[in-house]
Amino acid sequence: MNQELKTSSSLVTLTKEMKEAILASPFIALTSVSKAGVPHLIVVGQAKNIVNDSQLVFGVYKMETTRQNLAETGCLQAAVVSGKVGYRFTGKAVVQNDEVILSIEQVAALL
Repeated sequence: MNQELKTSSSLVTLTKEMKEAILASPFIALTSVSKAGVPHLIVVGQAKNIVNDSQLVFGVYKMETTRQNLAETGCLQAAVVSGKVGYRFTGKAVVQNDEVILSIEQVAALL
C-alpha cells in the first residue's frame, strides 16, 4: 500500500496514527540530498517534537553533511516504522540552532 497524501502549497496535517508511529519508532531514517543530487542517509533517535501537526523537529548531533545539504537544497525525507505501520515524510527542512525542522509537504504509507 503506497498511498501518497499530497498538498499543493500547504503542509500535510499529521493524523493521530502518523503521530503515534513517529513517537513509537525506535529510530528514524533521515535522507537529505545535495545540490549535485547525491542522497545522504543518517539514522537518528526519536523525533524531539511535533509542531503544529505538520512539522517534525530533530536534535542536531554533528550532522555535518546533512546540514550542508539542507543549506544547499532544503530537501529532506524522514522514514518511520512502528510495528506494521510505516510512513515516509517528505518536505523542506532548515537547521535552526541545535535543531532540524522538517515542514512536511507529502506523506507516503510504507507498509
